[in-house]
Amino acid sequence: MALPALLLAAATAIGAPVEPAPTVSTWAVDAGTEGVLVEDHRAPVVAVRVEFPVGTWSPWTRAHHSAEAFTAQDDDPARALRKRADALGVELYLGMGDRGARIYGQCLKRDLDALLKLLRDVLANTRYDERDLKRRDRARSIQWKANDTDVNFRLGQAAARALFKDVQDPRRREWEKPERIETKSAALAAARDELIRFPGRRIGFAGDMSADEARRAAEGLLPPPAGEAPADLAPVLGPLVPAAERPKDAEIRMRKLSQVYFAYGRDSLPWIDPRRPAFLVANHVLGGHFYSRLYTALRHEGGDTYGVGTRETGDVAPGTYGASTFTRAANAARIEAKLRETMRVFHEKGITEEERLAAIGNLTGRRAFARQSPEQILGRYMDERRFDLAPGYFDALVDRASKLTLDEVNAFIRDFYDPAQFSMIRAVPK
Repeated sequence: MALPALLLAAATAIGAPVEPAPTVSTWAVDAGTEGVLVEDHRAPVVAVRVEFPVGTWSPWTRAHHSAEAFTAQDDDPARALRKRADALGVELYLGMGDRGARIYGQCLKRDLDALLKLLRDVLANTRYDERDLKRRDRARSIQWKANDTDVNFRLGQAAARALFKDVQDPRRREWEKPERIETKSAALAAARDELIRFPGRRIGFAGDMSADEARRAAEGLLPPPAGEAPADLAPVLGPLVPAAERPKDAEIRMRKLSQVYFAYGRDSLPWIDPRRPAFLVANHVLGGHFYSRLYTALRHEGGDTYGVGTRETGDVAPGTYGASTFTRAANAARIEAKLRETMRVFHEKGITEEERLAAIGNLTGRRAFARQSPEQILGRYMDERRFDLAPGYFDALVDRASKLTLDEVNAFIRDFYDPAQFSMIRAVPK
């Protein structure tokens, strides 16, 4: 009798109404700072995420060494700040991406005041661990030399150099020899103090907080904003090398390789391109899952490789996009022919209606997994705002993709996947 009872309970649970996902509310903390709250009282936990409009692509960041100024500010010589985080059971995250910097922590609701004080103290720390910074500097030099034997790095570097002519373009600079980092506390603290005052800041809370509690928590968390940002804060991106001027075939010879690695690519499609919805469908069919066109042709049917797929960099600006795979050296010609043929057929014949429907199902279904926690909802909102995208932009791309006809998707494929736009880069044994 237990099994019917369990089945009835399961059926009841499945048929029960689903509680809607928490929503985002915003307010002005001050003239240069937006407050963001995703209120969710299901668990006594609060996440705090503070973002600043300064990334590694910024000329200002490079000139002021603000990447290390921001990411190392919790590392004082006595480790006092980290010990406080450990005592709270909080793992602080400090990071700087291409277009923004972020400090993040999550705690039990009862420890929120202590976490906020810790964040304020980190953002005011003037005693960096200079010995650790010197170790970081040496490690960067060692890592740069190690890149010579890193196949993925060498392929990415070759692709970036083919697409971005100007060595100062930040999309290329990350593949070039890094500059020495600043190791003096005074210079780093001064850069950090400027960075955290630039307007365009966001203070986000997710979890067990009311609107009034969030407003009180945001007050005084950051110093007053500066009047305006410096002129060299925004990234300066150069033009792409035209497809006709890029090498169609290139080889990177590396010692001690027993396999050949392939990258067959072009420039990526920016997130704001009106063709982006069609790209989402096409890319999923081509290389976005375990039974995609590329996986089926290169792994399942012939066992030529363990792995193949597509990958892109870039954001609202173009980066790199392409298909990559590898195989034993003796099999290189065979797998390259299969890769090129799969791409040729995809370009000429497009996808089927069955593939289109499966791709749409995957794109729409994944959205639910991205909204399971208040932190995910907060992160998605702040990601969109960092790129000056409207709230809900990423979900709207999927909605637009689901409305495309098969003919519209295949028309996009005939244009974007033109072999004339692609180049083949190989890493081969020396």
